[in-house]
Amino acid sequence: MGGKAPMQAPPPIDNSVMEKTNAAEAKFEAEKGKMLATKKKGQYGTILTSGKGVEEEADTSQTLLGGKKI
Repeated sequence: MGGKAPMQAPPPIDNSVMEKTNAAEAKFEAEKGKMLATKKKGQYGTILTSGKGVEEEADTSQTLLGGKKI
């Protein structure tokens, strides 16, 4: 008779696209972390004094243009 046709199940979800996206994001995050670590390492390499600072007495005597101390 004029009944409705039974509903069809939706097509299966393709998880391979999600897996590839997640893998690409993980790779990107790993590279980003590596680059940031390298940047931090370079910044810390320029520090020439300890946390205490310079403890030596500063030379405050004036000199002439020729380099002789007054």
